[in-house]
Amino acid sequence: MVDEKFSARYQRTTFNPTNHDHGKMNRQFIRSFAQSSAVLKPGYSTVHPVHHLVKVEKTRLKPGYQEVLIPKDDIRSNKFKPTEVAQDRVREHYENALASDLMLNLYRHDAKVIVGNKKRSWGTDSPYKLYRQLRKPVGTTRPTKNVYPIKHTNIPKLESVVIHAYDKAALFLPHLNIRTRLQLAILSNVKPKIIYGRSNILPWKARVGRACGAKVELFDRDMSQFITTLTEMVLPRIRTFTGIPITSGDKNGNITMGLNPDDCKYFPEFEHFQELFPRLNGMHITFKTTAQTDAQAKTLLSCYGFPFAKTK
Repeated sequence: MVDEKFSARYQRTTFNPTNHDHGKMNRQFIRSFAQSSAVLKPGYSTVHPVHHLVKVEKTRLKPGYQEVLIPKDDIRSNKFKPTEVAQDRVREHYENALASDLMLNLYRHDAKVIVGNKKRSWGTDSPYKLYRQLRKPVGTTRPTKNVYPIKHTNIPKLESVVIHAYDKAALFLPHLNIRTRLQLAILSNVKPKIIYGRSNILPWKARVGRACGAKVELFDRDMSQFITTLTEMVLPRIRTFTGIPITSGDKNGNITMGLNPDDCKYFPEFEHFQELFPRLNGMHITFKTTAQTDAQAKTLLSCYGFPFAKTK
């Protein structure tokens, strides 16, 4: 008799509507001595559906469904969307003329692999030297890559162009970083990425995690359009431009040049809309290539029409 009253008392309880916990209001619980669980509690099944266990081979579909196998970039596909509305003259010029000229200019008949400056071992004369980290290369702190002979498979080619803009005023007024991103977006037709500070530099007022600029990387048609505008409309009009510095390069085939705010005004996107861009930022332009040395990269950029400064 006592057990029946005890179980009836604690079998079902409801929350008071005057309770402050509105999220659990009017929720019923079943209480017992060992456990408690909510009534109508949502659950899920741990068994995977059957279609996850069945492997479908599209190559064995009947002929009526062969359209599913056609890629989206094929004009016969139902999901085809035309994207190229004009020819890429810069890419065609490279494939039809520049590639063969570079092959003729850089090819060496008896060329051999030039082994780069690699890290050194400490030796094996002592057991304490066996598990040490390798020593730095001779005369430098970083190892260099091997330089292979130029063949038809490794002709230098321009992969992408990176445009980087730094705004010092954005360190004090973060909302000014919007104009930097807008400048790169209109110039490149690509949405730029925000650059955040990685270290604290007291003279520059730079702080970690604070927005200080933007950058954008161009490929394919956007890269070709930017190169054409830069070599035909901007650089020839800069009176103080004497060419890309001959010392520019990271020894891995990447060349960098810079433009100050006055040089950026010659872009047609800014020249005819000066009232919308009263203040422009300078930018650094990096050309990423597949060249193995800086000399090969400079030869490649010279073919595109970029001048280099004369050596002193």
